[in-house]
Amino acid sequence: MKKILLIEDNPQLLKNKIEELRKNFTYSIDSVENFEQLQEYLAINKENVFIALLDYFLDGAMEGQSVDLLLEHKIPTIVYTQEYSAEIREILLDKCVFEYLIKKPNSDLLYSTRLIERVYKNSFIKALIVDGSETFRNKLAKNLKQFGLDSLQSSDAKTTLELLKTHADIQLVLIDLDISGDIQGVELVEDIREQFPSTMLGILGITPHGYNSQLSIEFLKKGANDFITKPFVKEQLNLRIMQVLEVLDTIKEKNIEAIIDPLTQLKNRRALETESKQMIQSALISNSRLSVAMIDIDHFKQVNDTYGHIIGDDVLRLISQILKSNFRKKDLITRNGGEEFCVVLDDLSLKKAIDLFENLRQKIESTPYENEGVKINITVSIGLFHGIQNDITSMLILADEKLYMAKNNGRNKLVS
Repeated sequence: MKKILLIEDNPQLLKNKIEELRKNFTYSIDSVENFEQLQEYLAINKENVFIALLDYFLDGAMEGQSVDLLLEHKIPTIVYTQEYSAEIREILLDKCVFEYLIKKPNSDLLYSTRLIERVYKNSFIKALIVDGSETFRNKLAKNLKQFGLDSLQSSDAKTTLELLKTHADIQLVLIDLDISGDIQGVELVEDIREQFPSTMLGILGITPHGYNSQLSIEFLKKGANDFITKPFVKEQLNLRIMQVLEVLDTIKEKNIEAIIDPLTQLKNRRALETESKQMIQSALISNSRLSVAMIDIDHFKQVNDTYGHIIGDDVLRLISQILKSNFRKKDLITRNGGEEFCVVLDDLSLKKAIDLFENLRQKIESTPYENEGVKINITVSIGLFHGIQNDITSMLILADEKLYMAKNNGRNKLVS
């Protein structure tokens, strides 16, 4: 698990900072109190640290020595001092330190919380730097690395589009006006947006000093999320990047909420209707079949009436866990509502599908719900349609007919 490394030689401040961090984060927090401990810690644990919070004047270190050590290990670092110093700020900016803040209780708490959260999330994504100058690209890449962002580089439109197609983890593109080739950065933004909407990819335009404001406006009109003008200070760049990526995160979270059932964390009916379209299209093109199963928990109303809805919810979660563990990652598993679930599989023969769902039925039958003295035997009825139709609704109707037969034939059955 990635950790926060807290480096502070004042015991009381160290205690206060740990308490402050634990109120805001669930990340593990390690701490050291002097330069010798820092050296020993990094020799063993540097790969586990995603960000360091450093007391600039650390016991046992010459001024700036701790900063240099952390930068040597490529660890994003927020440096703290007791009082603000313009001189120290300039030194830290020259060293490409991530951020400089004041060491006071709750000072910049919201901002530092956002920074730490952003650096952690940045470790899972990449940026793409597009600029005609290799020197500028390398300098910008160094700045991004201190923000926890690995980056790829491109100087022209063709390479940029190829990288975007082959690296799904690119979440942010920084595009200068001046790039190699026949088009400017503004036109490249338009080309990118034809394939990658603003809900999937953030774009930050970069305009040279001295150009009129119309160029910045053109960046936004063509689809950039924001722009920045050279020369810029690193804090300004970090804030622009953070704002662009936070908006993307919010959009993704909302999209996930729209297709995920909050109780079971399975996909919902909306996801079933959306994601099945691609599966149907692929099956029609390849002249293959899909297996669509409707699954219903037997006598579930009695569970709720007898034990209450809290235990009823636990039963739904148990069934969901069994479903997740019995199918492939690519299979579409949904909760359609109430006690009804659906599974859509491709690349299977009818015999293989029957075997899979019969094994599922038996697994559920042999896995009772047990908690605090309550034991509930659970069974399900399954209706299985194997074939292909032009839409998921038609296949659900046919699978539902099989489910109805399973219920009428005594429940705890698979009908195909």
